[in-house]
Amino acid sequence: MADLHDRFLGCLAGLVLGDALGMPVEFLTPEQILENYGRINGIVQALDWHPHHCFKAGSVSDDTWQALAVAHAYSDAGDLSAESVSNELIKWFDRTPREELEVLIGPSTRKALEAIKNGSSVYEAGAQGTTNGAAMRVPPVGLVNMGNFEAILADVIQASLPTHGTAIAISGGAAVAFAVAQALLPHATLPEILDAGKEGAVQGSATGQWHWRTPLEGRIELALKIVDWAENEKTALSDLYRYVGVDMLVAESVATAFGLVKLAQGDPMKAIEYGVNLGGDADTIAAIAGAICGAWKGSSVINHSLLSTIEITNGLNLSWEAQRLFDIMRQKSAQGWIVK
Repeated sequence: MADLHDRFLGCLAGLVLGDALGMPVEFLTPEQILENYGRINGIVQALDWHPHHCFKAGSVSDDTWQALAVAHAYSDAGDLSAESVSNELIKWFDRTPREELEVLIGPSTRKALEAIKNGSSVYEAGAQGTTNGAAMRVPPVGLVNMGNFEAILADVIQASLPTHGTAIAISGGAAVAFAVAQALLPHATLPEILDAGKEGAVQGSATGQWHWRTPLEGRIELALKIVDWAENEKTALSDLYRYVGVDMLVAESVATAFGLVKLAQGDPMKAIEYGVNLGGDADTIAAIAGAICGAWKGSSVINHSLLSTIEITNGLNLSWEAQRLFDIMRQKSAQGWIVK
């Protein structure tokens, strides 16, 4: 099980690295990134005019803090509820300085958490949340439920409901969590991981508040075909940017993240670099792609020098976080379901 434990850490490390490297260039264009930074493959400082210029280089954003909120919302026995997720998200919301929160938190999450604080039900507050907030926070769900995709979907719903209780948001969350869980299984292949993501998108879309949506499974398929058809890496990245998109919409950012997983052939550092330099919702795209690849390849292929700097900058202890999630997984496994 040592290799499996390493992949728990790899998943969290990939998420955190993608988030920290992408945050300074969030919603810049690839051209702006190239002009101001060249090719980013490490920690950079946000430009003076960028909303994130107030953060120290290497800081993480809401992608990391919300994923850890979901991790902390699990009981030691492996139970998760919309209430426990909401409580952890509100703890993060309340302890974050207002000036930082203003430029960190997404519109759906802000609106829903404020509604919950004002008395709204955690089962109703996220009824309008259609962006990628659920997708970015659910890698821990895939980790603790590996081998049990029915349980993954149930927990994705609970993790999503407080702020992103719509069919499209849950579809994005299930796609990411299914892919993470598949990546952990013995002898998992890259096509199996990508297929699991598409299956998660289908199953997730059958739940939650209905809103008009672009089917995520179709957009993931488009992203994968773009990578297959591209003559080279540069063309693949350009076409993902142009034809799938890099906005915070689920059918753009989540689908593009899956395209990057394939383009990188599961290498987390390559996938993260691709996501960061694409711009748009760069931190979320790179975090999702990094988490899926990290769950497959493990932490041994992660740049530990960069990771250590980011952990120190943000006061994180990912080894401890990974160990707790690993222990929860073993506890859930002992309750009667079998890791395949």
